Amino acid sequence: MTDKSYYSEIGGDVKGLIGDGEFKGIAGDISGGVINQYIITQKSGVEIQSQTLITGSPYLGLRKFEVDDKDRFFGRDNWIIELTDYLKQQNVLLLLGASGSGKSSLVQAGLIPKLKDDFGANKLVNLTFVPDVNPFESFYGCLLANRYKQSQAKLAQAVKEDTLIKVVEGLKNNSDLWFIFIDQFEELFTRTPKTERDIFIKGLIKLIENNDSLVKIVMTMRADFLDKLSPYPSLGKIHDQYSKMLTDMDESELRLAIAEPAARNGVIFEKGLINQIIADFYEQAGSLPLLQYTLDLLWEKNHIQERVLNIKTYQEIGGVTGALEKQADKIYSQFNEKQRKAAEEIFLELISLEGKEAVSRRADKSSFEQEEMQGEVLYQLIDNRLLVSKGEDGKATVEVAHEALLRSWQVLQNLIREKEEIIVLRSRLYADAKQWDDLQKQDAVKASSELWGGSKLTRIVNLIKEKSLSNLDVVARKFINASYDYQKQREKIEAERKRREVKTELSLANSLGRYSLSLFNEGGKDLEAFIEMIKAGKILQKYEVSDTEVMNALQTVLAEGREYNRLEGHNGNVNSVSFSPDGKTLATGSYDETIKLWNVETGKEIRTLSGHNEGVSSVSFSNDGKILATGSYDETIKLWNGSNGWGLDALIETSCDRIRNYLLYNPNVSESDRHLCDGIGTK
Repeated sequence: MTDKSYYSEIGGDVKGLIGDGEFKGIAGDISGGVINQYIITQKSGVEIQSQTLITGSPYLGLRKFEVDDKDRFFGRDNWIIELTDYLKQQNVLLLLGASGSGKSSLVQAGLIPKLKDDFGANKLVNLTFVPDVNPFESFYGCLLANRYKQSQAKLAQAVKEDTLIKVVEGLKNNSDLWFIFIDQFEELFTRTPKTERDIFIKGLIKLIENNDSLVKIVMTMRADFLDKLSPYPSLGKIHDQYSKMLTDMDESELRLAIAEPAARNGVIFEKGLINQIIADFYEQAGSLPLLQYTLDLLWEKNHIQERVLNIKTYQEIGGVTGALEKQADKIYSQFNEKQRKAAEEIFLELISLEGKEAVSRRADKSSFEQEEMQGEVLYQLIDNRLLVSKGEDGKATVEVAHEALLRSWQVLQNLIREKEEIIVLRSRLYADAKQWDDLQKQDAVKASSELWGGSKLTRIVNLIKEKSLSNLDVVARKFINASYDYQKQREKIEAERKRREVKTELSLANSLGRYSLSLFNEGGKDLEAFIEMIKAGKILQKYEVSDTEVMNALQTVLAEGREYNRLEGHNGNVNSVSFSPDGKTLATGSYDETIKLWNVETGKEIRTLSGHNEGVSSVSFSNDGKILATGSYDETIKLWNGSNGWGLDALIETSCDRIRNYLLYNPNVSESDRHLCDGIGTK
């Protein structure tokens, strides 16, 4: 170590890197291991430039650090040591941090290599996976990717609480150290259906409680998903006992992470550039991926043979905050109109919304390869590192290279705002379709309750017809088709029910008409005849039909009957009337915004009920006569209680659609009261 080191030349304080114990060597005394000796603290800038030049970029761009990238991973030495020491004492770690804080990279390129150094590379079995839509399948794939045969790994596919323990007991050699790394643990809450999530969490807790010192369980999760643990007290306890919060890199750590990779390739930074990069970095939250991307682009745009990364090039590419957006804009600007449309369709499929925040989601790569234009654009986006593809042929997936792209590229931000409804609807569709598909394998009848209908199904069918919702996966398409068929079946059943209802009610109207006429002919029963005739007339009015026999009876009663009573008092048209079940009280609703109650025998007004802000469209007594319901053009229903002198009992203020749906489809509402929805909201 020398005080004339390159680290000092770029503004670093070498003394600040020296500590006790294992850290004493961070500036030069460490012998091997993952805690790297730093060239920039050992050599001057001139000495670094005299090394053999390696022209390939030492920076990863938007790609995440993997285990094999340990020799490019710098600046997190303190954390590597802390977590290594922690896992020698504990078997569980929940590593929290902001999006883009480097959680996955720290574990992959820092912690795992260090544990391999300490425990022996041959003994440590690295089992890394993300939950995805089925964490059991993800774990199964992880076992296959390691050294386990399909016949062994299939143990992990069982969606049962004891699966994880059975896998460990059945496959783990006694001397092996299993390192189970569940990356992006928040996917359990964003991608995994509740059934699989609940079972997996219970199994994970059982494995943790098993407390095997040779099974280390590490999970990384975005800190903004902590509230998702609330429904799971057992996970809350894991958080309380075993969590650590990864903090942002400080200035000295950033200096090491920026300068050391280039130095190992024989390249230095122009004086003042690193300080500028650090200053820009602190202006961009969660921007470690952006930092790597910027440095990688800076490397590509410079003349590396000159062995200096310069300020001019850094400014040309847009710096930390603008490099990614500038590069994305450049690629996007080269597309013609059809290619841009294809690119937007691809990105829409790869974006989900958690609250108001956009997050990346994986999709089957094959879903974009069916259409020639999309396939062409897809590969251009992958080649230019805006998207990444993973997996084997036939099972490959594609996703946005990093969520930093969602936050920094204006084109995507505009697209998300413009297509928010489609993004939300698609996410809901995938979740419900997966739930339906899983349930269908167990109980097809119960699964039908998960199918969509009504306005939601209509909307998504229209979006598909408009070609605004493309690239849907197989399960989603099956779900929509099943929903459509099921709705048609229900509509057919409902139409038949309605036909029978109409037939029954028209028959009733006919009977009421004949009965009304017979009452009238008896003499002295004009009022009763009028009441029965009104009932018959309302039925005909409801279905907009005419019955000759009923109409003749009505005309006879009206023409020959004498007026029993004239009720006057409203200041506007009377829109609706209703007799109480005992026939003693008549309620009338008027456009003057009032309801009046009348004594049928005397014809005198009992009282006036006020409260609506617009005309009263419907009035109806309950079957026991104790409640009067009134509907108004002000889009409210009011309930008046006869037990307390017809005071206002309860107020329902909601949308017209919800009122109609309640009255039309609630099984507790009698058929005779469904007319309350007539006219509500039709101002």
